[in-house]
Amino acid sequence: MAETDDQLRKLKVLSLNCWGLKFVSKYRRERIQAIATWIANSQSASSRSSYHSDQSDERAQSNSTGYDVVALQEIWVRDDFELIASRAKEAGLLYSRFFYSGAIGAGLAILSAHPIISTTMFPYPLNGYPLHFIEGDFFAGKGVCGVSIDVPELGLVDVLNTHMYAPGGEGEGVDGVHRVAQAWELARIVRERVERGRHVVVMGDLNSQPDSIIIRILLTHGSLTDSFAQTPPAPPAITSSAHLNLTQSQTVHTHGITCDSPLNTFSAPKLAKRNRMDQVVVRGGKRLDYVLYRSPPTSPKTLVATTSTVVLTTETLPPPFSCSLSDHFGLQVVLHALPATSTVNPISSRPVLPPPPQLALEDLTKSLANLNVAYRNSLISSQFQLRLFLAAVALLPALAIAASFQPLLYLSWLFTLLSGAVGAGGATMLYTGFVGGRWEAGGLRNVMSEMEAELARRRSEEGVAGPGASTGNHRVRGQTGWGSTGSV
Repeated sequence: MAETDDQLRKLKVLSLNCWGLKFVSKYRRERIQAIATWIANSQSASSRSSYHSDQSDERAQSNSTGYDVVALQEIWVRDDFELIASRAKEAGLLYSRFFYSGAIGAGLAILSAHPIISTTMFPYPLNGYPLHFIEGDFFAGKGVCGVSIDVPELGLVDVLNTHMYAPGGEGEGVDGVHRVAQAWELARIVRERVERGRHVVVMGDLNSQPDSIIIRILLTHGSLTDSFAQTPPAPPAITSSAHLNLTQSQTVHTHGITCDSPLNTFSAPKLAKRNRMDQVVVRGGKRLDYVLYRSPPTSPKTLVATTSTVVLTTETLPPPFSCSLSDHFGLQVVLHALPATSTVNPISSRPVLPPPPQLALEDLTKSLANLNVAYRNSLISSQFQLRLFLAAVALLPALAIAASFQPLLYLSWLFTLLSGAVGAGGATMLYTGFVGGRWEAGGLRNVMSEMEAELARRRSEEGVAGPGASTGNHRVRGQTGWGSTGSV
């Protein structure tokens, strides 16, 4: 007899970008308080946690919330985290960690209803440019944080939370190589965790849409499964009548929209300024937030997503604020632990998706080519900035001599100001050209070396398998609605 929903071990998880930048994010404190209250009230008498046994120990009683794990991004202020973590205990999320990285922090936090056995923080080697200080990514130290939680009947589960580099489009061009490198690094971390016999759940804001090279790297090279693609029917193409007849709310849930939705009060004004034929406007927003997962092949249990729901779509602050709780919606996913031999999901009666094939050679070679161009550009930019530093060094004595011999004493302040500006500019060029330039070049070389090794291995395998061997070209199930966006 097949197991029922209540008999199966399950994990209910939430990923939410809180948009908590101090001094920048609008109504930050009020929204954080509302998010904390929402999480505290997520407890439901009809909601069962992952403890679906007759055990009545303290942990089982305390975890009556629907959420086993909550992953938060853009929590930049420690006090905001403390507030959320304190209120989350009311919902049974007794364990929490706040992660530090870079000059202003990683902005990442994890709440758990299960004991946290260990924690990790992996800053991304490539994360923007020091001169792009307005973007702030270089100084934020974005990366991958993780906790190992002890889940009955599953053992240790590694939960990874990440927020990727935002600029660079979908990672298809040279300007997107930093996020490509981040995806490759995250896939490597996942593979290492799985090799240790751990179930892995990856959550966060990946700043990439489902058909991007970023997601393809994670699903293929990392052998991860996209929970949203696993659970609902494939969304319709955005040029189809089925899509055009959807309401805004239906669009959010059908396509998994978590960002730039007209339902979000922070996104609506920006969308109103876009062309009506803009892909984001036609699509109804972007799917940037994900819950990905993978189970070790040696485990008798395998994780399978059974529900995937976009949440916090209609909740708003009361007047006078009248705004959404964040500029992102949340993503809620329920994962069930099925026997590893299962081919059909007993909850949804849908077939369990097989592991994705390898990364397509076309994607691998294109990413490697972009990395090579970025590497050359990095060397050229670094050399140019170092030349500017040398020019500043040569100019400072000239300004000092000119200030000493110029007859108009009331202009001395101008030479002092120019000397200060030249000195500051020269120091900046030394830092960005030497430290930043070498940092980026080294990071790019590491990723290029790994990709070159993978490409050589793949070509060697194909040479053995023959010319008819598969190169891993595929389309991930559940993404057909996104694949047609180029025709808009």
